[in-house]
Amino acid sequence: MPEILRPTNPVPGYDNAGNRNQPINPQDPNTNIQNVVDPNRVMRGDQRSDQQHAGDASVSHRMRYESNFLTFLQRLANAPDTASAFLRLLQGQGLQVSSGITPGLAQELHGFLEFLNMDEAQLTQFLQGQLQSGLRFGGALFSALRNAYNTSNSQVFRTEILQFLRQYSDYSSTGHLETRMLRTLQDMTRSLPSHWANQLTEMAGRMENGVAAGDRQGNLDILRNQVFPLISDYVRRTHDHGMARSLLSLLTLDMVRYENGGEKELVQTFRHLGNYNIFKGDLSQLSDEDILRLLNDTEYARAAKSDSFAERFTQLAQRSLRGEGGTAGQEVFRNLMSSILINESVYMPLQHLLLPFQWEDRAVFSEMWVDPDAQHSGGREAPAPRLLIKMDIEGLGAFDLVIDSSGGRTSLQVSCPRQVAAFSGDVSRDLTEILQRNGLSPGDVRVSAMRQPMNISDAFPTLFQEVKSGVDVKV
Repeated sequence: MPEILRPTNPVPGYDNAGNRNQPINPQDPNTNIQNVVDPNRVMRGDQRSDQQHAGDASVSHRMRYESNFLTFLQRLANAPDTASAFLRLLQGQGLQVSSGITPGLAQELHGFLEFLNMDEAQLTQFLQGQLQSGLRFGGALFSALRNAYNTSNSQVFRTEILQFLRQYSDYSSTGHLETRMLRTLQDMTRSLPSHWANQLTEMAGRMENGVAAGDRQGNLDILRNQVFPLISDYVRRTHDHGMARSLLSLLTLDMVRYENGGEKELVQTFRHLGNYNIFKGDLSQLSDEDILRLLNDTEYARAAKSDSFAERFTQLAQRSLRGEGGTAGQEVFRNLMSSILINESVYMPLQHLLLPFQWEDRAVFSEMWVDPDAQHSGGREAPAPRLLIKMDIEGLGAFDLVIDSSGGRTSLQVSCPRQVAAFSGDVSRDLTEILQRNGLSPGDVRVSAMRQPMNISDAFPTLFQEVKSGVDVKV
């Protein structure tokens, strides 16, 4: 019987049982074992190498980081221009009905632009809401946990704090996880034959009712005991390892987080942390309802519920990417979503804020990056926040502003259009007065013409240092 696992014809003498069981003798002069493959010269079939600095002898001794982190840096450098895309959206360029946009989306877009028409007080409130909705672990409660984690020498205790934070993160993401799991089930039904799709549709309907009723355990029972056996049986019978199986993998990840974020388990973990005297007062006097109320009554939770900007923008993006906005709308939102996802990557340790608004009949788009760990850098005791603000004003141009509060003084570095830089002295004096009016000690305030847009790594030079240890691979 031929050896079907062997990709080539058998070598004569290879199947000789007598030779097969004889050990190799290194002293045998007829034994010539050589490594015919040089691992340093493995090339692609087209004679190209994707390895960074593959031919550079000066860096051949260094560890190379062809990994997810390097891929992130490359995508960050090639990210679409968020400002120009958002200005097109604010100005409505190419998004008229004649370009293919549906009337319903046109009305929703008009309402979105009206929402961004703000005065000074509304803009301040909008900025505060964006800051708070981006700080899931802010407030006195998490400050106490952060302080306990940093000062404790017990690895067991630190692990328990991290476990609670994971559970809280999953618990506070309940609504998002439920929505995504229902959407995954709907996508599954479109990838299955009608016999299987009808059964899954009925399960998805019952789970949707369970979501409305807040029945987490009932939803988990539907997923474990009905959805997973159904799809597993479908794959076993049809050998379809395509879309349905891939979606089941995504559903598994969301279900694990959904189960980990249960209220009962979260309360138990929180009560256990109370035994370490982290918090003031006795947690044993609080009921489970009181603890859940405490965990829900945070600035993040309140800001997330009232973040109508994110909800409106998400709805617009979903409809536009489905084709309701025409080709121009798809391009605008594809660039915006690509840029947002890159800036929300796990490799980006900065808080990223979007601030689009209409100001005195001018479309303005601003992005802000805040380094939350700057206050801990360099061994300084006093907070030293560092911010990068990019702003693009319709009819005026782009601005870059770096704010650094170190050494008790606030320094500003402003790059602006040339027509504004002509009045750099006046702008510098005005900025200095603004700092003084707000109780800040002005440091170095510089205003100059922009030669090229500032990169994030230029504003935060220690941000993307090479990882000296750890495992970070890309498959």
